[in-house]
Amino acid sequence: MSITPDIPELNDREKTVLEHIIRQYVMTAHPVGSRTISKQMDVALSAASIRNVMSDLEEKGFIDHPHTSAGRIPTDVGYRYYVDELVQEGQLRDTDRQLINLLMQSPESQDFEGLLKSCSSLLGKISHQLAVVSSPQIGSGRLRSLDLVQVSSNKILVILSIVTGLVKTMVLEIHSEYPREQLEQIKALLNERLAGLTLREIRETFHERIKDAHHDHGLIRLFIESSDKVFSDHLDPERVHIEGMLGVLDQPEFEDPAQLKKIVEIVENQNVIIHILDEVGNSSSLSIRIGSENKEVELQDYSIIATPYQYGPLNGTIGVFGPRRMDYARMIAVVQHVAKILCQ
Repeated sequence: MSITPDIPELNDREKTVLEHIIRQYVMTAHPVGSRTISKQMDVALSAASIRNVMSDLEEKGFIDHPHTSAGRIPTDVGYRYYVDELVQEGQLRDTDRQLINLLMQSPESQDFEGLLKSCSSLLGKISHQLAVVSSPQIGSGRLRSLDLVQVSSNKILVILSIVTGLVKTMVLEIHSEYPREQLEQIKALLNERLAGLTLREIRETFHERIKDAHHDHGLIRLFIESSDKVFSDHLDPERVHIEGMLGVLDQPEFEDPAQLKKIVEIVENQNVIIHILDEVGNSSSLSIRIGSENKEVELQDYSIIATPYQYGPLNGTIGVFGPRRMDYARMIAVVQHVAKILCQ
């Protein structure tokens, strides 16, 4: 993380006052006054001296004051400077570590999809923010085998086993029941032509690889029509696990009905969150977006801390999403630690 070039530098006294304002505001959600800071600072500074420093910080755009209060609150610029220059490399709290270890040992966490859900639930509990975990992009995963199981007269279950050990399933609707011998023949054909290829390669060349097969066969035609969906990059149709709604709604920011409505709409329409997670997943490092740094207008009241995780050759993203007033040092440490667990 490095400071944005157009953010002005601060002297030591300004850094100290800004840090106290942000820590106090994160803890209380109330604008911070000079008297509060003077009581907390190790260096003896009068309230009048602190007011002068606060005035300089406000002029430089690091803090602002609500018109109803004499106290100050951080701006997006203030939070960005704090994250880039003042946050120390976070050590995971012992209580957070114990809770993470406890949940990771639960039966639900023993398979990968269960682990993803446990991680999102865990992040929500610890952070009191929205926890978001995307399923890994499996387009680069190689197909080990494909199986077909007739589950009813009009449905076939397609099971894709990926070399990493992940399994993707999808139900295809059919018009009539197929004899078991036919299913075995088609399964053998598909495995012969597709095993060892990545899902992305299969998607891009599927028609070419089975062009000499009997296209008049209904199931072959169905695979041709559904190949983009069956061999898509996404392991889980949900694509993203979001937990922690009740916790984040306890934040005082959502006492405002307009803010409450806004975050509910964001969760219900996940496309914006998915887009950001996909962007982070394509990078190789932690991403922190604060307020107006988000291009999407509907996200400019929020901050997002997210990092990619890797499961074998496959990539996904994990993070927290909530009001700009968050404990950045703690959230960074928790997100990075849980991401390491997913990589193991």
